[in-house]
Amino acid sequence: MGRTRSLLRVLRAAQEPSTSQSEIARRVGMTRMRYWAIENGELEPTTDERKAIASALGVTVADIAWPEVMTPRVSA
Repeated sequence: MGRTRSLLRVLRAAQEPSTSQSEIARRVGMTRMRYWAIENGELEPTTDERKAIASALGVTVADIAWPEVMTPRVSA
């Protein structure tokens, strides 16, 4: 059976006290908007960003259920 992974927003909210997106972004060294886009599946994080975010949350990269990046539909 596979290990349980959690979404970024769940891991962030589980911190004591709850940590804001701005705080995680500051710890990682990115803008809050970039972090928001990663957390909401708008942008794919780089390998280094994944490691930094996991470290800021006190978990491993494998503990995170990274959101799937949504690709816009192109109409014909």
